[in-house]
Amino acid sequence: MEQVKQLLLALTAKLQGLAKSNAVVGRRISVGQRHVIPLCELSLGMGGGGGVGQGGDAPGKQDSKGTGAGAGGAAKATPVAVIVVDGGSVRVERLGR
Repeated sequence: MEQVKQLLLALTAKLQGLAKSNAVVGRRISVGQRHVIPLCELSLGMGGGGGVGQGGDAPGKQDSKGTGAGAGGAAKATPVAVIVVDGGSVRVERLGR
């Protein structure tokens, strides 16, 4: 189970690094004097599992052994608003909700 714990810790660290790179406030997009800055909602999800095993108590099975582990995760940034800078004015526009 220690291997599963280490795997989940490594996965968490990797997802946090990906999420921090450009998730909450995105890169500015500029066209002429108009600039748009996306604002995003961040979602992280992860899961993991482990296992062990032993003998072949089931009929017709030879002596068995086993191990197992698995982990997965995802990071998602969803744009929820933009900051629009146009000349001397600034406004926030909500997206889709």
